[in-house]
Amino acid sequence: MNRIGVSVAVLALVLAGCSGFGGQGAPERLTPAPIPTDDAQYPPGVSERAIEPGVLARSHEGSLRTSSYTLTTRQRIEGDDGEVLRRTNRSRLVAKNASSYRGYFLQNTTEYPSAGLTTRVDYWTNGSVVATRYEERTGRRSLHMWPADSVDSVTDLTGRQRLEAVLEAVDVRIARHEPDGDVVLVGSDFVDRDRLIRPLFVSHPTNVSVQLRVRSDGTVVAKRIGYDATLSGRDIRIVRTTRLSNEGETTVDRPAWVANATMETEE
Repeated sequence: MNRIGVSVAVLALVLAGCSGFGGQGAPERLTPAPIPTDDAQYPPGVSERAIEPGVLARSHEGSLRTSSYTLTTRQRIEGDDGEVLRRTNRSRLVAKNASSYRGYFLQNTTEYPSAGLTTRVDYWTNGSVVATRYEERTGRRSLHMWPADSVDSVTDLTGRQRLEAVLEAVDVRIARHEPDGDVVLVGSDFVDRDRLIRPLFVSHPTNVSVQLRVRSDGTVVAKRIGYDATLSGRDIRIVRTTRLSNEGETTVDRPAWVANATMETEE
């Protein structure tokens, strides 16, 4: 694979891939509280009887489709001795109607099978071109640009696919209604663990804990999932939180580094 092919492959891995809930501590058992039924208002796909993953996920996506917003994700993978094996931060700023967006992927790895040279990837697109900046552990940086139709873009800008996968993997129920009208959902039992989207080389997820905060229109503004698993024979704990912010107020400016990016063409 040539240099361009490697760059596109790394970008695809990065792009393929709300915090009202905090903490990285020990896994907790979540028990939904009784829900009052008088005048209760539920988001689309949410009821006392069941949660409909597809309906809720599509409502979340639909509510963001014509708005600008920022998504921030934090993920930690810890060994059974508490050592942080990998810390990953992602941020994505999306303009109204997804006309442009930018973001970054930043990882700090100690012991992890997929650990490579790249520690940070920044990206930006205006719909016509996609520009990327890669930073390696050595401090070396490389900048590239492609026509937008020649490289994979972010296919799940709103996080709908990952949200739906979590809802299909875990038995989620209503925990409570908040005074502002939001609904908090919790879950602690797998119903189809194969639906869970996991990091590379991670297997056998167990002891799951899920919390989501959902607005009345179906927008998931905060999501937290934690679970035990196995990584290359080692017991680990994964905690991932996502926060939605700056709705209608996010601006997507062209980064200054884009001016130095080299336009690439397929050979």
